[in-house]
Amino acid sequence: MKRTACSASALALAIGFAGLLGTHDAHAACTGVGLFSCSATVTVPLPLAFGNYDPSSLTPKDNTTAINVVGTVTGLGILVTLSYSIGLSAGTGGSIANRQLTGPGSTPLGYNLYTTNARTAVWGAGTVTDSYSALASVGGNSVPRSYTVYGRIPIGQYVAPGSYSNTITVTVTY
Repeated sequence: MKRTACSASALALAIGFAGLLGTHDAHAACTGVGLFSCSATVTVPLPLAFGNYDPSSLTPKDNTTAINVVGTVTGLGILVTLSYSIGLSAGTGGSIANRQLTGPGSTPLGYNLYTTNARTAVWGAGTVTDSYSALASVGGNSVPRSYTVYGRIPIGQYVAPGSYSNTITVTVTY
């Protein structure tokens, strides 16, 4: 009897996260004493790219990106407090609780976005809140903040090979 050696290779998927891009500029409502105004600029320097995904792996596929918010207080004021929340949409597939990457097959690839490295709290609409105080100045006093977005694709999802993506909208509410 002749035996033939067989080898099996893991299914590799190129996963791209085509969201969290662009800049948003809005005038913010802020509190304090004096004549001042507040604005914020929001950017995401890099998309969240998961790379190749192996559904037979015993560990989930994780990666991160950042959302940068720069608040600027302009005018004459003593101490101005700027408060805001940051929300992430469900995207073009799924829901906030069950986000989906879509690709060449009819079966989407499930994933989600989280607020912490432990990946236990899903990042939804208005999930992350922050506030800070700054002195208003004629030229503007800017305070940059960076927020990490933690992404995860769970194990064991056997879908068609190819490129998968989703577009997420970042909303900063003042």
